[in-house]
Amino acid sequence: MQPLGRAFRGNLSNTDIASLREFVEIVEAGGLTAAQARLGKGKSAISLTLGRLEERLAMRLCERGRSGFRLTEQGQMVHSAALQLLDEIGRFNDFIGAATQKLEDEISFFCDDSFLYEFGDPLARAIARISDRFPGVKLNLRTTSPDHVCAAVLEGSADLGLTALSRHSEALAAVPVFDERMGIFCGRDHPLFARAGERLSPDDLRGHGFVAAEVTQEEGYSDFVSGLSITARAPTILARMFLVLSSRYLGLMPLAFARTWVANGDIRELSVDGARMVNSCSLIHRKARPLGIGAGILHGMILAEFRGAGG
Repeated sequence: MQPLGRAFRGNLSNTDIASLREFVEIVEAGGLTAAQARLGKGKSAISLTLGRLEERLAMRLCERGRSGFRLTEQGQMVHSAALQLLDEIGRFNDFIGAATQKLEDEISFFCDDSFLYEFGDPLARAIARISDRFPGVKLNLRTTSPDHVCAAVLEGSADLGLTALSRHSEALAAVPVFDERMGIFCGRDHPLFARAGERLSPDDLRGHGFVAAEVTQEEGYSDFVSGLSITARAPTILARMFLVLSSRYLGLMPLAFARTWVANGDIRELSVDGARMVNSCSLIHRKARPLGIGAGILHGMILAEFRGAGG
């Protein structure tokens, strides 16, 4: 492809960076028309900025017209480089803000919905610390299922995750933080409720429906569950509790989470060979996307709180 003019020389100006930001928005929107709402500009103004950027870089970045919007090979390279550049600019701004104690950042943090019941105190203390030290930080916190925590971090919608998934993707960096103890429970109207004090075998569970979690469990437990009758699935602990409370399903629960319902006589843990297990819970983030300053600070504060508490 022939260049549009003289090859790019010199340093990027503020105008160049602004144009690259606009170019990234155009690509993410899928074209100039779709980018109008994102940029708050008319199509002709967007086209003018894009044309000036192409002239500045001396290359054709995209094909646009009746046939649709498509990046050229050079455009793909510039888009990739622009994403890295803008990310580094954001990290530099965060660093300067942190150095002056005026960090302004948005942190997206996902964690398993069951952690509130056993690990809420150290997590709340870490949140309080970052809020007190950096009041300009905006925290987007969501509790969900382990699979969704992992998926959100991998796709980039979460900067940081705390989850009990036992097998992590090679694309994730994981730091073990604490262990979560699990057991099998049944509701008060379940046929096995009266036998909760007995030592049961896996065969005693065979004729009863079991609610499975949509998560990857450790290999030994997966073998245990494979012999049971899976008649329901629930991705979150709260959803699983609804099913167990119905007394129509057996389900795996964190012991600390189940404590309140056990005390009320609503559920009981069954003593079954091989049913007890431990989930190793880890802080995770995507290897290819280094933590920003804000997320990195929160990461360190969470680790400090759990290690200080002996968790």
